[in-house]
Amino acid sequence: MSDMALQLSQLILSDVDGRRYRPGTSCRGRSANETNFCVDTCLSSEVPDSTFQHCKEVCICHTWHRETADILMCIFGIASLCACLLVFRADISHRGRRSSRTGTQSSCLRWSNGCNFWNSLYYVAYALSDSWSPLWDESCGTGIQDLFSNQCHQAGGSPMCFLNCCFFAVPWLEFFGYGSYLWNIMWLLDLARFTLKPLAPEKVLGIPLIVLYHTATWPLAALVAFDIDGARFSTSVCREARIVMMPCILRRQNMEGDLPWFHMAGFAVIGIAFAIMVFRYVNAGQLLGTAARRSQEGQHLLLQVRRYLRKQWLHFASLVFCSILILLDTSRTCKDDFFSYLTSIGFAGLGLFLSLDRLVAMVRDRGREDAGLFRESPGLGVESTELASPSAGGLSRIHHSSSRLHHSMSTSIQGAEGYRLLDFSGLLEQLIQYLRDEELQLGQQLQLLGKGLEPRQAAEAQTAILRSSACLDDNPEMQWDWTISAGSDTALTVIAPRSFVYLRRLCGVDGQKLLAELLRTNVSELRSAAKSGCSLLLSSDNTTFVLKTISRSEVKQLRAMLGPYRKHLEQHPNSMLCRVYGCFSFKNSLGYFLHAVLMNCLTGMPASLAEHHLPAVDEVGEPSIFDIKSEFQDGGFRSCFPDGLHCSGRSWPSDFEADLTFLASLGVVDYSVLLAVWQLPDELGRALENVDLPSGMSLQRQQSSGCFQLARMGIIDFLVHWDVRKRTESALKRTCLHPRHTERVTIMDPDTYKRRQLAFLMAMFRNTA
Repeated sequence: MSDMALQLSQLILSDVDGRRYRPGTSCRGRSANETNFCVDTCLSSEVPDSTFQHCKEVCICHTWHRETADILMCIFGIASLCACLLVFRADISHRGRRSSRTGTQSSCLRWSNGCNFWNSLYYVAYALSDSWSPLWDESCGTGIQDLFSNQCHQAGGSPMCFLNCCFFAVPWLEFFGYGSYLWNIMWLLDLARFTLKPLAPEKVLGIPLIVLYHTATWPLAALVAFDIDGARFSTSVCREARIVMMPCILRRQNMEGDLPWFHMAGFAVIGIAFAIMVFRYVNAGQLLGTAARRSQEGQHLLLQVRRYLRKQWLHFASLVFCSILILLDTSRTCKDDFFSYLTSIGFAGLGLFLSLDRLVAMVRDRGREDAGLFRESPGLGVESTELASPSAGGLSRIHHSSSRLHHSMSTSIQGAEGYRLLDFSGLLEQLIQYLRDEELQLGQQLQLLGKGLEPRQAAEAQTAILRSSACLDDNPEMQWDWTISAGSDTALTVIAPRSFVYLRRLCGVDGQKLLAELLRTNVSELRSAAKSGCSLLLSSDNTTFVLKTISRSEVKQLRAMLGPYRKHLEQHPNSMLCRVYGCFSFKNSLGYFLHAVLMNCLTGMPASLAEHHLPAVDEVGEPSIFDIKSEFQDGGFRSCFPDGLHCSGRSWPSDFEADLTFLASLGVVDYSVLLAVWQLPDELGRALENVDLPSGMSLQRQQSSGCFQLARMGIIDFLVHWDVRKRTESALKRTCLHPRHTERVTIMDPDTYKRRQLAFLMAMFRNTA
């Protein structure tokens, strides 16, 4: 028997359905324009002898190992489906708990898991359907419009034959396959961003990063899956297209694979992210080698950095593994060989491999729960920290029990949370050292000035010296920042130290108390602001200070307005502007900067009230806090106080107007009025009626209930300049979001912003003086 006869004997089928070829056979034309004829006609049922003879002349047909392909796709497809469902269940059951990843990273992987689910569902459906009744490569119609007509079933095929239709299978697999891949690339981008700047807000121009990732991922996935004009929904175009996210054992020889350019770009992202992670991991190890000069807490945080990065390796390796398999499958010639069946698991098993790290974490966490290991450890060891404070008789020592920076750092701080604390802990450590040295220097200076002078006169002389030094910063050529290096890895830059040491004196800041509160504050209490995405650390007493991260542009704005700000506070001692005590830039071990401002806390009762020994102070609960930008963004103020608040005091309207006029003259926008309202016991309320309240505070008694309310108001976030970025943001919001109600736009020019803010507050806060 000749070779041709042997080949035909293997292909020709003797079943009663009249088909000439065995199941799993694919055909393509010897020329490109004959492929449609080979698929639609030669593989159909009841092919006449004359037509079949023509098929042998113009078509190249080959029978693949259908059973092997179905078994592989079924096994790995079902495993992927189960893995995706387990991850879905874990995401739901662990919602609200601490995660080893940031919110944006977790969202990226959740969307990737959703794409993997639908991608795996196709392979399971295809394998089961093909095992039940062979899915032939035959005519499905001309395009997507014939999907529900089920032409292939009417012609004698399986009722599930649409799964093998090009215009259905290719867009489905390309869209969800590439969707999963792109979401993992977004995860890598965010991981690299977080590795470099763990405290940076998860926003760009006020837009959450996850929204930007959605904007990039879905259009790109749709473009690849459907083509720019939707041509992939046409049978003739789809068969000639070069595709990526379909394995060779399904493409067979009638569709070509394509070099996955998106995968190549993804490999570049993978390489960059890998380099950043390795550098950070090695750097943390090197810093651990200097344990002799690091606190126990600092070592704990460095260990958390390495632990956090190690938790990313499994998912990282799984992504690389799948990407390599897909790249090999689509870049080599499609053949019916062992290698093609091996690389197919990278497609059907995509959901399984990309869920491995979360499945392993689930098993590990379950084991820890069973072993009872989720217990917070007691606080770390403490040491005695001595602070020097000036006094008339010399230097008195104040001893504080502290764990270097903050006590009771628990080992429950893990994952992304522990990683975020590393740079902030370094900032706080060097900030405390700087303020300690400053207090010592001021105390020594006061001692020198006190020779021959009364203590009050010495203090006044020192204040005059500090003010003269601060005035030097008014000249741009004489501005000075102080950089303090802590070895070769990190450094702290103190912005305008001469100006801020005077501002702290002008605002009546007790340096010893500030330093003591910094030592007592627990860095694990660091939290994120909902609107801006910045990080906030409040003092342990919720009164002394707030340490808040800011952007580089806000540092520049504060530097530019520092002189006018100082003069305004001198001229308006009752100003409602938040008092800024200092500005600092911390360079981490990777060379990136963390910027922060130290300022007074407006959500706590002023320390000056404690001097009056008021009764029932401990019975006061947490205040209601409102962040007011306009009547359209009042933080829920009008819903709680529809009739407004009656504020006592004669000068607050003029002080408030002077503050807004000052900000408008500097071109500042997007500031807020922060309002805190306490419900007071009657005994405390009656006692406060006889107390001269600090600026920005007001006491009122509700006529309906007779209860006392104490309100504290101040202006915050006044470091945003009306620049090109804000002008663009305002124009876009007026055009796209509120074209008919431009008054609802938050960002407006400084004068309009001032008038709107002033009008709303004057209407809602009535003066009862």
